[in-house]
Amino acid sequence: MMSKQESGPQLAQRVLGQTGYRPPLLESEIKLRLDRNEGRGGLEHLGAAELLGELGERGTELARRYPQTAGLQAELAERFGVGSDQVLVTAGGDDSLARICQAFVDPGSEVLLPTPTFEMIAKYALLAGGVLREVPWGLNDFPVDDILRSVSAQTRMVAVVSPNNPTGSVVRATELERLIKELPQVLLLVDLAYAEFAAEDLTSVALAASNTIVVRTFSKAWGLAGLRVGYALGTRPSIEALRRAGNPYPVSGLSVELARRALAQPELAQSYVAQVRVEREELNRLLSEAGMETAQSEGNFVFVRTSMAEQLWRELGSRGIAVRWFGEQPALQDALRITCPGGRAEFALLRKCLLEILAETETAQ
Repeated sequence: MMSKQESGPQLAQRVLGQTGYRPPLLESEIKLRLDRNEGRGGLEHLGAAELLGELGERGTELARRYPQTAGLQAELAERFGVGSDQVLVTAGGDDSLARICQAFVDPGSEVLLPTPTFEMIAKYALLAGGVLREVPWGLNDFPVDDILRSVSAQTRMVAVVSPNNPTGSVVRATELERLIKELPQVLLLVDLAYAEFAAEDLTSVALAASNTIVVRTFSKAWGLAGLRVGYALGTRPSIEALRRAGNPYPVSGLSVELARRALAQPELAQSYVAQVRVEREELNRLLSEAGMETAQSEGNFVFVRTSMAEQLWRELGSRGIAVRWFGEQPALQDALRITCPGGRAEFALLRKCLLEILAETETAQ
C-alpha cells in the first residue's frame, strides 16, 4: 500500500524502474518445454472435458457469476488443520506473494532475501517500497546463521523459499523453527510452491507460529499452472490483511472447480511426484558424471552450474527442448535449471539429447 509520504509520481518512477520478467527465448520450434517448472499432475484425469460439458447443463452460471472460493478454501483448511478464515485463494502463488509485500512491506523497510531465489519476490518487495538485503545461499546448506546476523531493526520480512527456486535447495524444519524463535518481530514469508517434491514439508511447522505466512500452489505438483490457483495460509489477521490487499475475485470459477477436483484426487499428484524423484536422481547423476556442479535439488527440476550452460541451452533448443538458462542474470550466467518432464518417453528423449550433446562436445575437444 502506498505510504502517505510517497507521491503518485514517486510510485510511478519506482514501478518504471523495475525490469519485467523476460527469460532468454529460443528461436527454434519447441516440442518439450522444460524451462518453466510446469507440472503434469494428472490434468487429463480430472474431468476437465466433462466439467466444460456441464456448462450446458448448468446454463451459463459458472461462467457468468463471480467465482466463489469458499468451498475450496474450506477444503484446504481441512487439509491443513486450520480455520477457513486462515486460507486465501489467489491468482497463483505469485498473487499471494505480491499481496504479502503490499500488505506488510512499508517504504524504506528491509526485506531479507537468501539469494539466488525466486526473482519475483524481490520485484514485489521493491514495488512496495522495500529495501532489499541479500544473503548468499549456496547450492545446498541454508545460511541460517548469516540470516540472523543480517537482520536489523529495519528488517520487516525474511523470505524462506523451500525447495528454493532456482536451486532446489531446502530449509530444514529445525532451521525454520530457529528463525521463528529468534525473529518473533519479523514476518517470515514461507514459499512452499514445490513442497510436494521435498522430503520434508514445512507447512505444519510454519503454521504453528504467529509470524509466518505460507504460500502454496496448484501449479507444480498438481499440474495446473494454466489455471492460476494458489493460496496463502496464516493467522486470521494476516489473511484478512492479504484479502484487503488485492482483487476480490482473483480466480475464475472454472479454475476453482478444477482445483477442487484435483484436491479430491491426491493420488494423481503423488504418482507424478514419484516419477519426478526418479528422473531428478538420474539427471543429477548424469550431469555430475559429466563434471558439472549440481545442487541437491528437492524440486521438480535439477540445477546445474557449468561453463557449457549457454551451449547446452542452445543445443537442446535446436533439438526442440527448452530448458531455463539464466543469461539475463550476471550471477547465474553459468547456470541451467532443467524441469523433470515427469513422463518416461519425454525423459528418455531428454536423456538421449543430453548424452548426444556431451559426446559431441567431448569429441570436438
